[in-house]
Amino acid sequence: MDFHRVAWLCTFFCFAQVWSLPTNCILRKDLMKKTCTFIETAGGLFPSQCLDEHVSISFPQNVFESSNTLQVTGVEKAVYQTLQNIDALFENYTVPDQWDEEKITDFRGIVYRQIEESKCIMSKSEAEENFPSREASLKVYFEAISSTLKEKDFSFCAWEIVRSEILRTLNFILKHNSDIMYESPQL
Repeated sequence: MDFHRVAWLCTFFCFAQVWSLPTNCILRKDLMKKTCTFIETAGGLFPSQCLDEHVSISFPQNVFESSNTLQVTGVEKAVYQTLQNIDALFENYTVPDQWDEEKITDFRGIVYRQIEESKCIMSKSEAEENFPSREASLKVYFEAISSTLKEKDFSFCAWEIVRSEILRTLNFILKHNSDIMYESPQL
């Protein structure tokens, strides 16, 4: 009898542990909102001394749009790829001292967390035939951002241009893709 109780309890706790694990492979709206807030408040408004240096970088809005449910996986993968590109920018270069270091650290931490929590999106195979064109557009976009940094010698204004582009991208994702993102369950 005691053996059955122990076996039953072990089974129960095993299932309880598995069911209580966090659900991955989703994009979280609450984290995306925090990401926007941290990058926006890290440097404040776009500085007036940088207005003359502002360059126009073509934004690939079509990458984050879907006209039917068959394209959702392509959009999810594009969002994931965007997060990876943002992470690479901040990993490879030093940000300006004028920015709030704590907010940039928090921003980078949340970007990394989103990447880690949604890694399996890239292994989804549903309707992925449209992803290569999205990926190519993102590559051109982030190469333009990176080139701007290099051409302007990683100046404060160059980083402000990058920050405004990242903010524009994240806000567009939030505004136009709320159907593919989920709010975190309130515990």
